[in-house]
Order: sequence, then structure tokens, then C-alpha cells
Amino acid sequence: MFKTYEEALAWIHTRRGMGPKPGIRRMEWMMEKLNHPQQKFKSIHIAGTNGKGSTVAYLTALFQAHDYSVGSFTSPHIMKFNERISVNGQPIADEDILALANRIQPLYDEIAQTELGGLTEFEVITSMMFLYFSEVQPDVVLLEVGLGGLFDSTNVVTPNLSLITTIGLDHIKILGNTMEAIAFQKAGIIKKGVPVVLGNIGPAAKSVLLDIANQHHSKVAEYHVDFRAQSKPSVDAFHERFDYQTDDCLIEDITISLMGQHQVDNATTALHAFRVFCRQNEFAYDEESIKLGFERAFWPVRMEVVSHSPLTILDGAHNEPAMEALVNALETHFPNRRLHILYASLTTKELDKIGEWLNKLPQASIHLTTFDFDQVASIEELKKGLGIEAVGEHGNWQEAIQTISKAVGEQDIFLITGSLYFLSEVRHFLLEK
Repeated sequence: MFKTYEEALAWIHTRRGMGPKPGIRRMEWMMEKLNHPQQKFKSIHIAGTNGKGSTVAYLTALFQAHDYSVGSFTSPHIMKFNERISVNGQPIADEDILALANRIQPLYDEIAQTELGGLTEFEVITSMMFLYFSEVQPDVVLLEVGLGGLFDSTNVVTPNLSLITTIGLDHIKILGNTMEAIAFQKAGIIKKGVPVVLGNIGPAAKSVLLDIANQHHSKVAEYHVDFRAQSKPSVDAFHERFDYQTDDCLIEDITISLMGQHQVDNATTALHAFRVFCRQNEFAYDEESIKLGFERAFWPVRMEVVSHSPLTILDGAHNEPAMEALVNALETHFPNRRLHILYASLTTKELDKIGEWLNKLPQASIHLTTFDFDQVASIEELKKGLGIEAVGEHGNWQEAIQTISKAVGEQDIFLITGSLYFLSEVRHFLLEK
């Protein structure tokens, strides 16, 4: 038995070294032992290369604005581990983590003695989450896939709605190196007869998703086909404004504080998923509360402004599609502003593709750094992988932030980007200061 939250957390993190073990047989065993907690609440299952976290944030805000209780399961965390399991945007308490760990740990020991082997860290956390929500019983639970879909730990659930945000090349050593292969993995969350909402997805990947949805007799709603967004000039550089439209609905002048066209795409997809779920489950909603929900929606380290003097932006552009979205957003919102960029990444990313996008920023001085984490890229690996001649190389990222901040001019922007794990540490550091 763990006596403290810290002991429980240390035990959970010891599972991390096992890495991903694709397959859901261990989770099926756990769910059987726990009396199938994943079947005891309404849920929306969310997969996608990028946009999952932002979509969860929009959906959380939309449900809350209508006074529905909403649970969410996301990863990784930014400020504290407990964020991964939240209710109404609030991370669960330390004592809940301790109690859940103590209930899962004996089962961990039991399964470790079987041919299935021990659980990974993510399987432990997923089991805790299903157990928690089965007992707390929110009106709806938003389940973010950890990796892929088909073999992800969360895929023991049969949700009320499946949602796939985007498809891009990421985790190619595990999921495959083509759009079609990755789409096949993401499509694993599509269940028989369960409706599906598709976000901004290219034709090659979408073809795979539509084919699998058809096999499962799942009704599909597609972005740009069944629902649309029309972007409009915003009130300032720090917001987006758009109209949402379907054949039978028009909601004008929706405002969000997350910047970039990709966030308009995410918000539109989230809104359509919200409306499908509400109609399906007889949840009432109204236009005024929808707009209020979007105004309140927030998700950290997605073009997050943490200082205006100098203008400092944090963005977890951890793969090529995310870096493309970031570059496009910067060019739209802050044209002709000189950029000072601090970048750190893991070795698992397609650094050459990310480097191509960084090189498209004409007025940018790029600084490279590293941080303490598994599979982190060294500065030499970043230089070689990105194909960038950096103006600064910093062994200590905290010192780098302080040094670069002093060099940022009044009209310049200080952008800190790369791995979400890196951005988590940076956000801690800056907000404590």
C-alpha cells in the first residue's frame, strides 16, 4: 500500500521505462477485473495526430457553459500529473490519485505474473481513469487517445461518438510511414454503429477513414462537407473569429483566444461533435452558451502568450504538421515581426521536416537547447537533423531564456517551441518567476 501521493506517483512513473506495448489485451484483462468501468458513462473518443488537446478544451468549455459536468482524459500533462484526469477542467485531487493507485497496484502485480506481462505507465493511468469516472459519473467523458487508436489503451471503450481531428506523419516507427497507414491506426476507434466526426483531414487519409466507417455502418460528418467554417477579421492579433455553418444551422461571430487557422478548424470540429452528441443524447444547448463557452476555452502552450514585454509565446509544435500550423499562424498574426526562437525536441521526431518549416521564417534567429528527458535530442543532433545553422547553442535552457529575453527588441517576438515535455518545464519555470 502506498502511504503518500508522492509514493503512488513514483510507482506509476516506474512503468514509464517499459515504453509503449501496442495491443489492448492487458487492458481487456484489467477491465474484466474492475467490472468493466469503461461501460458506465457516456463518452466521446478523440484520436488524431494533432488538435486532440485543443478539441478536448473546446468541448469541455462547451459542455460546462451549458452546466453539464464533463470529465477529460488527456496527455501529456503540462503543469501537474493530476491534469490527465480532470472534471470540469479541474485536475483530480492528490488523495484520489493515491486511492486509485492503491486499487490498481494489486492487479498490476497479478497481471505481471501472467503471460500478458506488466502494464505500461499509460495502461496504469488509463485503468485509474476508467475506474474514477465510473464512480464520479460526469454527464460526459472526453477520452483522448494516447497513441494511434487501434491498439491504444483507451480503445477498450465503445463511446457514444468517435472524433478524429487530423492525420499527419508522426510516430511513424510505430504507426507507419504513410498517411494511409496512420489513418488505418486512427480509424481503430471507429466502432459499429457509433457516429463519427472528421476534422480537417486530407483526401488519402480520409478515404481510409470513410471506408472503415462504412464497414462499421457508422454515420460520418465531414469538415468542409457536412459542416464548415468561414474565418473573419478578428478584434486583435490574439484571437480568431469565424462563422460555423451546416445546412440547417448558422452561428455567426464565434470568438476564440487560441490563435491560428488550425484552431478555427479544431473549434469547428469540436462544435459539430458537441451538437451531434447533444442531439443524440437529448442534451439541450443554445447559441449564446456556445459563444460563451468558446470565449472561455483555453489550452496551455498552444500559441500561448505568457508575457507582453517582451512578447513571449509558448507553442508545443512537436511534429511537422504542428510546426507547419505554427509557422502559418505566425505569418498571419505577426507579419514582419523579428522572431527569436528557442527550440528543443526529442530524437523521435522528423527533425528534417520540422527544420524545413523553421527555415521558412525569414526574420528568425534560432537558438537550440536541450533538457532532461528520455530520448531528448542533443544540440548536435538538433543541428544535424534540422539542417539549421543556429545563432545560439545553450546547454542550460533556463539560462538561455534569460539571455534571449534581454536581446528581444520591443517589436520582436520570443518564441519557445518544440517538445510538449520541454514546454511543460518552461511553463513551470516562467510562471514561477
